[in-house]
Amino acid sequence: MKVKPTIPFLVSTLLLTSLAFADDSRFVVTEPVGGEQIVTDAVTGLIWQKSYASGKTWQQALAYCEELDYANRTDWRLPNVNELASLINYEIYSPASDFPDMPSSSFWSSSSDADDTSSAWSVYFHHGSVNRNGKTGSPSARCVCAGP
Repeated sequence: MKVKPTIPFLVSTLLLTSLAFADDSRFVVTEPVGGEQIVTDAVTGLIWQKSYASGKTWQQALAYCEELDYANRTDWRLPNVNELASLINYEIYSPASDFPDMPSSSFWSSSSDADDTSSAWSVYFHHGSVNRNGKTGSPSARCVCAGP
């Protein structure tokens, strides 16, 4: 999927994120399932892998999530740029997220850049920016799946 973030997208993401932080219970960490924890986003309903894989090219990140068997689930995928950006909290930085144990680094989205197919969108959680990144770069991958 090729995506070009727009101002309405960024404003709606900021609004969604701002509303979410009125309550500290947005991200709910489960007890380990099969020895692995998942994080449920109470705002979006998405389920996130608590751990992540570092240093992946975009293609490796896609494959990693598609092949992931984690917390007794196999329906994992790399999040699109909107889903990933929904984890940003613009009120804080380093990291710019309230997601449990989020590092201040970049994470891949599944969204290719519509203007440059050799690039894909990533989110840099140090200060909460959405960036274009060459697909041969090496951000991290955190997988997502639909709620229950």
